[in-house]
Amino acid sequence: MNKSLVSILMPVYNGSLFLDRSIGSVLKQSYSNWELIIIDDASTDSSVQVIHKFLDDDRIVLKKNAKNLGISSSRNKGLDYSKGEFIAILDQDDEWLPQKLEKQMALFNKIDSTVGLVYCNTKVEVTNGKSQAFKKDIAPGDTIEENLKKLFLTNFLSSLTVVFRKECIDKVGNFNEDIKWGGDDYDLWLRIATQYKFVFVDEVLCIRHEHGKNFSHSKKKMMYGSLEVGKEIVEKHPEFGALQNQRAALHYYRYGIETLKTGQITEGIKFVIKALFTSPIAFQELGKTILNRF
Repeated sequence: MNKSLVSILMPVYNGSLFLDRSIGSVLKQSYSNWELIIIDDASTDSSVQVIHKFLDDDRIVLKKNAKNLGISSSRNKGLDYSKGEFIAILDQDDEWLPQKLEKQMALFNKIDSTVGLVYCNTKVEVTNGKSQAFKKDIAPGDTIEENLKKLFLTNFLSSLTVVFRKECIDKVGNFNEDIKWGGDDYDLWLRIATQYKFVFVDEVLCIRHEHGKNFSHSKKKMMYGSLEVGKEIVEKHPEFGALQNQRAALHYYRYGIETLKTGQITEGIKFVIKALFTSPIAFQELGKTILNRF
């Protein structure tokens, strides 16, 4: 089997509490032909000292930003240094299960070049110990058009689950450094989806850890940012304009439900109601929630 090099991008900012776990999960991969490019984004904690413990492995490279540039700029720096034919992303606080890369790269060896991205399912763990759930990712559409429509309606990809061909970047461009709310990955997935098909490994091969220090803990900010990204897609694909209300309703509803789960009752109910008034699709989602609950 062809053992193509996978370049793993890991931006780091004050991640000293998590790096042993995340870097350790890369070292445990059964697929061994990888390079881990760590971009320290001017951390002020002991992150660099923790990273240095792993630099005896020549597959691990540390690059440092002179000043804090943000996650999208750091990911792009990682792309500049990458040598692999394939790119994967692992944030500083998440982890992979040992067969993650092996199972995804085995698929790339079987499929043709029309598939640009392979992703998998992930377990979500909340570090307060009160809750734990499996994220149910959505299978992609069979064609580029169907998949783009699904992805436009809702972001069904978690960045830690993705492996994509580096040639995708040559066609659609790097991470958008103007996006400061954390949706630079979703923006890239949408652009890749305009050119390539996706394939899904319906297995839990990653663990996403949710805690108070996650950048993405600002769910409301990310929801509105995601809606803005969608407007740019509609400019290029006017046929999706009719889906804008459905898309907004799904975002409002999911934010409302997630907020309710955290005990923010007033905020959660407000956005569930907003979703119901935005599009009938929210009533379908409410029905699914009720069925799953009971």
